Amino acid sequence: MEGKNKGIIVVKTIKRVMHYIKHNLEHHFKGINLTAPQGMLIGILAKHGEMKVSDLSVELGLSNSTVSGIIDRLEKQGLVERTRSEEDRRVVYVSVTKETKKNTEEHFKCVEREFEAMVSEATPEELDEILKGLAVLERVLHRKQEKWEVEQNKIKQKE
Repeated sequence: MEGKNKGIIVVKTIKRVMHYIKHNLEHHFKGINLTAPQGMLIGILAKHGEMKVSDLSVELGLSNSTVSGIIDRLEKQGLVERTRSEEDRRVVYVSVTKETKKNTEEHFKCVEREFEAMVSEATPEELDEILKGLAVLERVLHRKQEKWEVEQNKIKQKE
């Protein structure tokens, strides 16, 4: 590992892990004719209920415009519905239809069990290591993000 950029190794490892997760999700959602992002969005809504588009974006780690596109396609299929806030017409809420919730509830429980089964392959010690490593990575990235935001604010104040 010496001589190699450890940052690149971390990013490549994360990319491979995400590929495994995405592949597994695609396999499960293919059976109900959904892409992985569509299935994840419906799963979040089924679990949490009605949500704002902006909150869904944060939950999925995707931009508002990307999430809006996913919602457009799901709405055309009759799987989700949008409603405008009575208090603030700019705010849009999204929820799964009653039919969708009824039809997908068991499927999403199966997906959750599958992910639990994947993680159960790890020993308790390995699981502790994974969680500790992820927490450290999150902390390091958060620090970097905070520094970047401070620098951006300084630049804006000079303008």
